Amino acid sequence: MNKKSSTKDGRICACATLLFFFLSVVCYGQQDSFGVNVKKTDSLYILGYSQKFKVMGFVATRSLEIDAGNKNYSPNYPLTLGVGFVVKNTIFGMQLGYGFIPLKSKKEYGKSKVMDFQAHHYGRNVIVDLFFQDYKGFYSYKRAGSIEELFPDMSVLQFGAEATYVFNGNRYSSKAAFDLNELQLESAGSWLVGGGAYYYRLKGFEDDATSSSNTFENVQLGINTGYAYSWVINDRWLLSGMAKAGVNFGDATHKTRNGNVEIYPTASARFSGNYHKKDWGLSMVIMISNKSVYPIKSDELSLTSITMQLSYVKHLDDFFKKKNK
Repeated sequence: MNKKSSTKDGRICACATLLFFFLSVVCYGQQDSFGVNVKKTDSLYILGYSQKFKVMGFVATRSLEIDAGNKNYSPNYPLTLGVGFVVKNTIFGMQLGYGFIPLKSKKEYGKSKVMDFQAHHYGRNVIVDLFFQDYKGFYSYKRAGSIEELFPDMSVLQFGAEATYVFNGNRYSSKAAFDLNELQLESAGSWLVGGGAYYYRLKGFEDDATSSSNTFENVQLGINTGYAYSWVINDRWLLSGMAKAGVNFGDATHKTRNGNVEIYPTASARFSGNYHKKDWGLSMVIMISNKSVYPIKSDELSLTSITMQLSYVKHLDDFFKKKNK
């Protein structure tokens, strides 16, 4: 079988695996959203908003940083503005954003083409994360911060899905911590366990041994565990944190066909600071996810996805108030 056919088969295998995983977690997430097989919440710890709808506006930055050992790469990522809408107690919700301006000079840092789609579902006992990140155009820099070189043709594509089970979902609310969909009345935490499926394609990375560019594909499956905690400072302020660590199993797509498997360490964390009132709130969320691949001989590349988002949330019963007759 030629190399082109093998690569195509690897892509099909990766996409099929991710599709199966996605359908599984969505079905589980739907059960969670409609209240099926979910433990009853403790009303001393969690309170839901009474309104039917949630609308939001946000400003965010999203980046994909690369650590190649002796070199570090970063895109000239844009500032993103967006809006969101959710119908409560259903699975209907959407969030749209548009990156409209690079945060750094194109002349000095180059131009990056960025497509970064992320969806996060915070259920009672299940958290589902979906992502599709396609970045082209990077610059290399020293750890001190000075720019070394521009790489306009360098690109990274990664997409995948993760599901996390929250053991203490009747007292700890991920909805309150990261989605402003509920109120956390008392401080609480929970152990977590989860897993995910991921696909990576990297182009234009230099191989120091041959001084040539290459393309590399990698597919991984993984498991992780961790802990989450929300600290109720008072009836207005909430601080929350979640951290997970684990391992992924996989390899280059043409190697997995022969049964070759590598082990990759993973780690992720998310933090939030929320201010909330009866029908509105402000939220600052930071999410960091680190994955590893081995595309160039035995050298390791560390891919770190960083998202920072400031949101204003408004809870509504009706969009238009009825006039009194």
